[in-house]
Amino acid sequence: MTLRGGGHNRGSLRGDQARRHVVDQGWDDYRPQDEAELEEERARRRDVDRSYRRGRGSGPRPVLQFAILAVVVGGLVTATLWYVARPLAVRGIVDWAAENPTALSLPFVSDLVRAELHGSITEPVDPNDRRTIPITINEGATPRDIAQQLVAAGIIKDERAFVFESIDKGLTEQFQAGRHLVSKSQTIDEILTSLTAKPVASPLVKLTFREGLRVEQMVALMELKEAQPDDPNTVLKMNVGQFYELVMHPPADLVAGYPWLKLPAGGSLEGFLFPATYQVATDITPVQLIQMLLDAFVSHAPDGFLDLPPDVIYQKVQLASLVETEAKVDSDRALIAGVYTNRLDPKKWPTGLLDADPTLNYANDSVWLRSHDIATWVNYSFWDPISTTGPLSQVVFPDDLAAFNTYHHAGLPPNPICSPGAASLGAAMAPDTADGYLYFLAKNDGSGTHAFAKTAAEQQANLKKYGYIK
Repeated sequence: MTLRGGGHNRGSLRGDQARRHVVDQGWDDYRPQDEAELEEERARRRDVDRSYRRGRGSGPRPVLQFAILAVVVGGLVTATLWYVARPLAVRGIVDWAAENPTALSLPFVSDLVRAELHGSITEPVDPNDRRTIPITINEGATPRDIAQQLVAAGIIKDERAFVFESIDKGLTEQFQAGRHLVSKSQTIDEILTSLTAKPVASPLVKLTFREGLRVEQMVALMELKEAQPDDPNTVLKMNVGQFYELVMHPPADLVAGYPWLKLPAGGSLEGFLFPATYQVATDITPVQLIQMLLDAFVSHAPDGFLDLPPDVIYQKVQLASLVETEAKVDSDRALIAGVYTNRLDPKKWPTGLLDADPTLNYANDSVWLRSHDIATWVNYSFWDPISTTGPLSQVVFPDDLAAFNTYHHAGLPPNPICSPGAASLGAAMAPDTADGYLYFLAKNDGSGTHAFAKTAAEQQANLKKYGYIK
């Protein structure tokens, strides 16, 4: 055969060439061998070589091992992704659906959301807390608006659960504006049932302001209502201190709503808060209550009363408040109003002094009230007579209250001293001056009526008659 690059057959090695080849293979101890030995050696080396190749993985067994390993590793990776990445993906889908509710129309999205929010939908916040909590739904409120209210009140855990369930059940347009009662023991579905039902009436607090109360007495009564409610479920929540501040310093826009109401500079609403029994919502605001009382004044004022000039209306209320503190029976009211009206007439009573004990009691109480917190007014005894050893004309009050001493200062007191009722307003509007009475006193016989006199001599006789003097 033809050989490239030389003239020797690669299969035949002779002499030194054979020796060098063997040395190159690592065999150091070489000796010539016959053909039989050489063949035997070649066979042995072939067996070793085959064994070596099998050990190196040239057969099917290593491939199978690799495949098994790949499957195991792949399974571990898949499991890791399932338990770690899937919750993240699902949460992302749920959050996306919360921002885009129309996505819930996709079946797989709806199913994922329900599965993810299952606990928040089916498990109440506290199955043992059945106390009702009022929730007010405003007109046009969205499911998310309502859900935020519920979360803020601690009624539900997750606003997404409420939004999802309301959309999934087709209730987004069925929420009823108004007041509803729900509890932490309810599931989302039970809460939805409550909020899509007819609203419940607001609980009412009964406030009875009798005739003759001054503003501070009304405040004390409301403070008591808050501290000791008739019904624990109907507690007055109004800021009573704010009510008092607004009554004593009414804002111009509030007064402007009543054109007949003209107050002197720095004047309060004393005398215009009509005494009656009111049923008010527990969450009524101070302004709402004031407007309710003023509206009642309008409703109960005598015919033609509010048609008088505003200055005259104010004077009539001042006079009516005096009548209210003095009269016990209606038959006396016009006569008492007549006595004070006659004393205001300089022709009949030159001094112009009304000599009205209640105005002094009002000023005396005002001094005490100024130095005590509202919370203490509940235990104060109002309208107690002034204790003095000297004449009432000598009782001294602070400068801004001095004019309430009507034994010393002529004319009506600076402002009404209480809330007069309709009968006293009527008496002030039409005082009975026909008989010219200038004096009166309580008979002290249990009848509640008064004895009237035209002269000082007649008054002195009545004092003896009814046991005031001997």
